Parts: sequence; structure tokens; C-alpha cells
Amino acid sequence: MSRIGLLQKPWPEAFEAVVAKVVAPGSEPLALFTSVGQSQKALDRFLGGAVAGKGALEFHTREIVIQRTAAQTGCEYEWGIHSKLFAAKAELSDAQVRSTFDGHADDGNWDAADAAVIATVDALLANKKLSDAEFARLAAHFDTAQILEIVQLISFYHGVALITGAIALPSEPGMARFPA
Repeated sequence: MSRIGLLQKPWPEAFEAVVAKVVAPGSEPLALFTSVGQSQKALDRFLGGAVAGKGALEFHTREIVIQRTAAQTGCEYEWGIHSKLFAAKAELSDAQVRSTFDGHADDGNWDAADAAVIATVDALLANKKLSDAEFARLAAHFDTAQILEIVQLISFYHGVALITGAIALPSEPGMARFPA
């Protein structure tokens, strides 16, 4: 059970407007949104930091960044959602999904561009910066806009891990769990 509970229906008007934007018709919002949504200001800031919609990155790359960041930050909540709902659409194999959890950039599951992404997530989370060689590896495959989006995604999903960890948000029902 989440430490701060979940916003309940009937939704406040401002939250209802958010639900209309971020939730598929006929679906319920994720617990992450109903938790953070208990403070409209916090929700507005959260959504303002999100890198939502079509950006500079292909969906495949975006999902690698999200899943690796979630795994490396211990965020089973987010890793489970993205592994279950988005991995197939992103054309990630079962071995690649597993590798986002406990593999590494050069474990044979990734092409050169994907390996550079995995290495970048790992380096930024471990060191909070990239060496010249690490940046060059990433820049060999991605342009400036893509690099900035990769870094923003890592930052945002690291923040999601902090939120879910602070409030002890349990995994969504039916979502993937970290491998044993």
C-alpha cells in the first residue's frame, strides 16, 4: 500500500483534465498519477518534467532508456509497466528486456547504438557525468537533440524512482516484476 494513498473518484476538475490527456479512453489512471495527483501543483510539476509525446528519439531507443533507468534505480513499478506494455511495441526481445535489468552494454544483446544508450544510462546514474569517451560513444549514433532527450529521460525516470520509492508505491496489478 502506498504511504500517501491514492486520489479517489470523483476526481477534482483539474485532475479530470489531466486524466483526459494522459490516460487512454476507458482506462483508469496509474497509481503514480493518482498518488502525485493529490497535490495538483506536484502533478503539474511532474508532468512538466515529463518527456512525453513524439520527440527526437525513436520509440525503441526511448524504451531502452526508460527500462534501463528504472532497473538501475530499483524502480520495479516503472520497469514492470514498460516491460509489460511497451517492450513488444519497441521491438525489444525477451533477452533485451532481461538485459535492461541485469545485463550490460556489451553483453551481446545490443547493436552499437543501443549499447551506447545502455552505457550512457549506467555512466550517468553511477557518476552523474559522462567522460569524453562515453560521450563520443553516444555521439557516434545520436545527434544533439537526441542526446539531450536521452539525458532528460534518464533524469525524469530517476525522479520517478525517487517518488515511487519514497511513497512505497506497489507495482500495478498484472505488470511485470523484476526477475528473481
